[in-house]
Amino acid sequence: MSLEQILSQQLDELNNMSQLLEKELDAIVSRDHENLISVVESKVESLRSIQQRDQHIAKLFDQGDTDISSFKDEISQINQLLADCKKQNDVNQVAANQSQLASQKLKDILFGKNQSGYDKTGKSISLPNPIARGLKA
Repeated sequence: MSLEQILSQQLDELNNMSQLLEKELDAIVSRDHENLISVVESKVESLRSIQQRDQHIAKLFDQGDTDISSFKDEISQINQLLADCKKQNDVNQVAANQSQLASQKLKDILFGKNQSGYDKTGKSISLPNPIARGLKA
């Protein structure tokens, strides 16, 4: 297989990863846990494929038979798409963390955990939870 074919496959795989990351964000936002599990499994497989192809590409470049300059456009596209995927992955991580915090806050409210606040001097204080007051479940 030629380097040009491998680079083309890598570009296709990174485009696939980009789509998976978009699906992952949709699943996080909609709290569709079943779909999220499926997407994450596909994402892991895609990452493995990308890593294996990277190793193959590195071997071809290390052999020195290939003129790197003739593939600058392809490599530039791959690097740009990789940077975009990394940025989207960071966005997904923040969204997942925010979703987890919101779920925890809702759980705390429902189970009557005291809320925290600040007094007029700026010190953190514990506030009673009026929503769950008197509820016994």
